[in-house]
Amino acid sequence: MMIGFNLRNVALAILMGLLLLLGTNEAQSNQDCCLSYTKKPLPRRAIIGFTEQLSSEVCDINAVVFHMRNGLRACANPEDHWVQKHLRWLSGKLKKLSQLRHF
Repeated sequence: MMIGFNLRNVALAILMGLLLLLGTNEAQSNQDCCLSYTKKPLPRRAIIGFTEQLSSEVCDINAVVFHMRNGLRACANPEDHWVQKHLRWLSGKLKKLSQLRHF
């Protein structure tokens, strides 16, 4: 039995190739991971947001990645007291903003 090259087979082959490429890019994206933590607390006025890095995903350590006004990122230990305090502060700001938008 001979398999012909029809449009469905070509589309399937292209899709499989794209999925393989995307999987490879995700594995290579660990260069964006935090590998260590900042040694000193960051000034709150310089922080505009944050994201979480989880060791259960691509990266090796858990971290809070603070996004700074100057465009830089700073990696912090989520277990540090000052980090938790900053996250509560940012949460409060977000809550205030969301309440303002409902008016």
